[in-house]
Amino acid sequence: MKSVTLAHVCLILLIKKSTGNGISPFTNAEKECRTMLPSRMRSPAREDRNLFSVHVSDTLYHENMHHVLVTVSNRTVEGYILGVLLQPSLVGCDGPDVDHNVGEFEMLETDNYFRFLNCRKNPKGTVVTNIWTGKPYSGDIKVNFVIANTRRKLKFRATIISQDGQLYVNNDSEEIRYIPVSGVDPDDSKECPRIKALPFISDSGASSDYRSGLSISSAILFLLSYMLSCDISNILF
Repeated sequence: MKSVTLAHVCLILLIKKSTGNGISPFTNAEKECRTMLPSRMRSPAREDRNLFSVHVSDTLYHENMHHVLVTVSNRTVEGYILGVLLQPSLVGCDGPDVDHNVGEFEMLETDNYFRFLNCRKNPKGTVVTNIWTGKPYSGDIKVNFVIANTRRKLKFRATIISQDGQLYVNNDSEEIRYIPVSGVDPDDSKECPRIKALPFISDSGASSDYRSGLSISSAILFLLSYMLSCDISNILF
């Protein structure tokens, strides 16, 4: 009987582990910076502007301004955020080859939700969920951003994983416009800065590890099921 109980416990723990708790879906920085999609999730991307908001503290910036505060939050009382990928985006410039390297994020001492993601050779150009616990976050998520290297309109874009594992993309903040203080005019260029062509970056490593983990889990499940059936047979017969 003890071995039957032990088998049950092992099965429960293994199933819980195989759901991905503790394993971050963000595992391939270069790919995720370009696609704004987590490498380890296969959930279809969707849009719903009524669920989440990305808000900025100022809609104007200038060269003497230190930072802009960016806040990610839920729009609904019952909604919770499971994960976030956040980066700046030049207004009017879309596509995976656009160079959105326009500054650096700065962590708040009172909010350690994010960690840096090294994108386009900018170690602090993008932020992502710091510790993946698999548990939803109910409060506002805040981070500072120091704007540099641009005088163009920009905004912040977030990919958000909801509490039920759904993937919501294109959650955009208000647009932020440059105003001159020292006489330097805004950059109204229609041409978007492009990054150099990069070799294809596969997440096969992560997928391989994931498949390997599933294979091991399946084998252990089979053995535990066999043990369980044997124990039941001994008890019944």
